[in-house]
Amino acid sequence: MDIRMIVLDMDGTLLTTQNTLTERTVRSVAACVGRGFAVTVATGRVFHSVLPFAKELGLTDPLITANGAEIRAPGSEDALFYRPIEKDPAREVLAFFRDKGWYIQAYHDGRLFVDQADDRAKSYGRLTFLDPEPLGEALYTMDVEPVKLLSITSSPEEAVSVRKAVQNRFGDGLYAAVSNRLFVDMAHPEVSKARGLEILMEKEGVTPLQTMVVGDSENDLPLFERAGFSVAMGNARRDIREKADAVTLSNDEDGAALALERYALKG
Repeated sequence: MDIRMIVLDMDGTLLTTQNTLTERTVRSVAACVGRGFAVTVATGRVFHSVLPFAKELGLTDPLITANGAEIRAPGSEDALFYRPIEKDPAREVLAFFRDKGWYIQAYHDGRLFVDQADDRAKSYGRLTFLDPEPLGEALYTMDVEPVKLLSITSSPEEAVSVRKAVQNRFGDGLYAAVSNRLFVDMAHPEVSKARGLEILMEKEGVTPLQTMVVGDSENDLPLFERAGFSVAMGNARRDIREKADAVTLSNDEDGAALALERYALKG
């Protein structure tokens, strides 16, 4: 394989279940950067939540964040690509979740907005280094264009059910996908990790056949379909593993590092 670009998911892939990077993972990523690969992440996390890990990994290429809604290099003030959800559609989605009684939160300008700062919001805030800002009913009539919306569910089955309900209600007017098993990510309909990958491939002059991706969740499937070589994590759902070209160990067994060592650094 003539790999020139490596794109890595974060939660469930690069990060352990304890929200940390292992020494082996950091070494493997550094080795890929040192070998001249273009290395980046493609994640549902928003840009400000990714920065601490990008710094630890030594990444300098543009980061695909918020499922591709924002692509920006660490340290850059200007986004290579930015596509938030427009105000009216965002309000419709927020109202839909309020009527259903489902949890939802919104992101704008590096800030996390919630209805109430309950245990779910606080736990998510600790996970992503963002302090939840409670707005109460004002959340559902926000006068901003959120870069993404996210629902937190109580089980993987509920996450799939919520995602299906969202797709049935909004169709092609909204991007929706399950991430990290319990989360349902929603973004502008033109957004996806694959679209972000296409933008970076064009910028770097790289073809799909020269691209390797590693991921574990439903929102990584567009990457699998677009890249020349895809690796699923051992902790991924079976249907996701079956769509990848290869399967590695889980995120708590240095699976991402192993994939890099085996398929990128081996040659």
